[in-house]
Amino acid sequence: MKKTLFLLLLCVLTAPFVRAQYEEIGIQVGVTNYKGELSEHLFNTDFIHPFGGLFFRHNWNRHWSWKVELNYGKISGDDSKADNGFELDRNLSFHSNILELSPQLEFNFFPYETGNLAYPFTPFVFGGISVFRFNPKAELNGDVYELQPLGTEGQGTNNNKKYKRIQIAIPFGGGVKWTVSERIGMGIEVGARRTYTDYLDDVSTVYPDLNLLLAANGAAAVALSDRSFSSRDTSNSSYVFRNQRGNSKDKDWFLFAGITIYFRLNSMIKDSCKPFKKRNYH
Repeated sequence: MKKTLFLLLLCVLTAPFVRAQYEEIGIQVGVTNYKGELSEHLFNTDFIHPFGGLFFRHNWNRHWSWKVELNYGKISGDDSKADNGFELDRNLSFHSNILELSPQLEFNFFPYETGNLAYPFTPFVFGGISVFRFNPKAELNGDVYELQPLGTEGQGTNNNKKYKRIQIAIPFGGGVKWTVSERIGMGIEVGARRTYTDYLDDVSTVYPDLNLLLAANGAAAVALSDRSFSSRDTSNSSYVFRNQRGNSKDKDWFLFAGITIYFRLNSMIKDSCKPFKKRNYH
């Protein structure tokens, strides 16, 4: 009798934790977007690009999980799509690939367990940290140039340091997920990334001294620093030394939104307390 009571107590205390912990691997595909000097809104239909990713998730219980993602996508922006005179005259553009590694915490609003029809669906939120690499580029006369090495805002002149192309961001967002089968689940997720750089688009501060830039980084750097002349029927540029080129106080953002499909690695643990339960949820 004592042994039976002990086993019953042990099952009651440990089963919710043991049964709920499991791992998943998955893929996600969707679209990217960007907000910065060359796109005023975080979701702009002119600058939608595809992305794909892989993830691993450890579920501590039916509400909390830890996930690490590896994502790859593209972002872009272009002043020619703007609707105000300053940006149209500035006439800058860029594109960049993004490679991101991001550990995150997830919270499920409803109890959820992949493969368990008693807990088949939940909305969720997440937050974490992101380490990502970017490399803004632009086209000039049919050739594509990496912008960071050119120092288009005077980086590399007068001891001005060039910005780093590996940066951190704070990812946060949410979505919904649901069980498809005993081992497979799906979800829809939207996640914004608030970065700590203003150079996703290579635009942040003011126009440099073009003579110094020419001497330090060459003619391509000068041509890609000030492109305003190419947007008007005139041979004169609107360039003025130290005039505004961007807004360094407003950091850049990017966004991933898409569909996830994931696979439960370990099967549901058999209910070791089944002799003491009247209801089996699996």
